[in-house]
Amino acid sequence: MTRADPTPVDRRAGCTARTAVPMAALVCAAAALLTACGPAPDPRPEPTASAAIVEDSAPAAAPVPHESELAPGFDSPPDTAAVPDASLTADELTALLRVPATAALRPETCAADGVDIELWGYDVAAGSRFSTLRVTNTSAEPCSVAGFPGVGARGEWGSGFLILAEQDPIDSGDGSPVTLAPGAAASAPIRWTGALAGAHDERISLLVVQLAQGQEPLRVAPTISAESMMGGDSGEPHEATMDVGMLTTVRVGSFSAA
Repeated sequence: MTRADPTPVDRRAGCTARTAVPMAALVCAAAALLTACGPAPDPRPEPTASAAIVEDSAPAAAPVPHESELAPGFDSPPDTAAVPDASLTADELTALLRVPATAALRPETCAADGVDIELWGYDVAAGSRFSTLRVTNTSAEPCSVAGFPGVGARGEWGSGFLILAEQDPIDSGDGSPVTLAPGAAASAPIRWTGALAGAHDERISLLVVQLAQGQEPLRVAPTISAESMMGGDSGEPHEATMDVGMLTTVRVGSFSAA
């Protein structure tokens, strides 16, 4: 007599009835396992670069330098010629800044290579010299400047000047952005006084001006043309040069429409 197999076989599935599991149950179990073991989705959206907040900084003043900051022999010409101003790198120009620009760099900010900048106008009164930094948009698109420009200076012997730079609202705008159409200009007043450079001192050869935070400073010649004399000078117009030296006080105001 043949003994019956206690485990019936499902011939169609090719497996025993005892181990056969509906396919839908397997799929649901796998999905539940993945959900339990995988990381929970983060409902918070990732911040984008466009959402970054850019802020303007407050006006600043350079600290009074300590005598230890003055290199030995700073008041005497060196034996070797200085590296030309035109050969300075962007980092070297930035290192000359005594105060940085206050305006944050924004998409509409005038690019350093899209403007022309010069000293425009000259006047003398009570031991002070006055001029303006005039920025002209030379690009084909509108751009803007705002706040106080950053300033620094270099001497004809190659020294980085420790000028007493200060951002001060002297007869200037309120710091609001000034939009410049192609060919339009903005200006910021600049005044220097105090320890002016004499005939035997190292005199300024390069003024550096920064339009916005982090932007490469612009090279500005320290000469002022005779055709741009300011009012109040009764003499004949003449070419002037900034008589800025190592420890001259230089104050700059904020931009306004020229």
